[in-house]
Amino acid sequence: MLGALCQRGKTAMGINIKQKGRNLWFIDVRARKDGKRLRQRETFTGTKLQAEERYLSIRAELLDEQARQGSLTLPRTPVRTFGEMLKLYLEKRGKISRYHRYRYDKLYEELGDVPLDQIGERFEAYLKILRKYPSKRTGKLLTDATINRQVEIARAVMNLAVDLEIVDRNPITKARFPKYKETPRDVVLSQEQIERLVEVVQSEAAHLQAALMFALQVPCRRSEIVNMRRADLDLINNAIRVRNGTTKNDAGCWKPIPPDMTIYFRNLPKESEYLFYRYEKKTGRYLPLGDFKKAWRSCLEKATIEDFRFHDTRHMAATALLDNGTPERIVQEVAGWKTDMLRTYYHRSGKTSLNLVRFANRVHSGYTSGRAEASTL
Repeated sequence: MLGALCQRGKTAMGINIKQKGRNLWFIDVRARKDGKRLRQRETFTGTKLQAEERYLSIRAELLDEQARQGSLTLPRTPVRTFGEMLKLYLEKRGKISRYHRYRYDKLYEELGDVPLDQIGERFEAYLKILRKYPSKRTGKLLTDATINRQVEIARAVMNLAVDLEIVDRNPITKARFPKYKETPRDVVLSQEQIERLVEVVQSEAAHLQAALMFALQVPCRRSEIVNMRRADLDLINNAIRVRNGTTKNDAGCWKPIPPDMTIYFRNLPKESEYLFYRYEKKTGRYLPLGDFKKAWRSCLEKATIEDFRFHDTRHMAATALLDNGTPERIVQEVAGWKTDMLRTYYHRSGKTSLNLVRFANRVHSGYTSGRAEASTL
């Protein structure tokens, strides 16, 4: 439906979106109401169609006085199915990442035609299928964390339905659908594996080398690294500003520059807007890294490393900072965590932790070091 609106919107009004990078769009919405000029701008991550949908959603909110004040209003047409409710929820929420968009699309595909008064039973049956059959994409059973995210989305959608008085109660309760216990990933590369991976990246995907070296030393999300710009670089204090609204929790933070990378940042090409870039020989342009999953997987395969995600470098970098004596509070600030993620998902290297153990000089005054003597009965 929104796709059709976008197509009509191109002829009825100009959709002012500009591509800033791969799947990165600058949206500039301008409108008039009661003689007043209204304007809203934002940077959006997603496909071109999704950016157009976001443009129309922003414009509708600008023209709707109650929506601009943040109040909830009833939809113009009755909402009868879970799919229609899911679309309404996305309109209210606005910007979402590509990773979360996949989750929403999956729910819409499987449960979009289910009437709202039947969603409880159908969702319960859907979860049983998820836990029983492996994913078609990976051939593996879904993790508890993935299933928990699906439950959280469905619950949030139905909570909105209750707030809008579309339904009387939310059938997706915490008692009926309790959270599965999640097992955090525990993936660490040895020094030998790190060196092998760096060598492969240097020879096969040189444009990723600087990003990898930074990620191994500073806990970052991939999206933060990809979107770092020259304007956010502070060479006086050797730091990089991650702006508010560009992180997962929308809270900005500062990332320190590792000592062995100061030369890299001081010698960035003047033509590059991004701190981590790829050079296109045909056009002579410096482009953002974009989605480099394919190149990353190829490097892992050639380095004979299995089950390692780029996001796992975030874990390793946080652990390394702790092992080198950085206080936990500082690591948390650098990583941009609002909650105590260090205790839940991250840990010190086992051998390094043992080196931090401090014993008392002696446990009992009767114990002496040296050769043990047999006691006499």
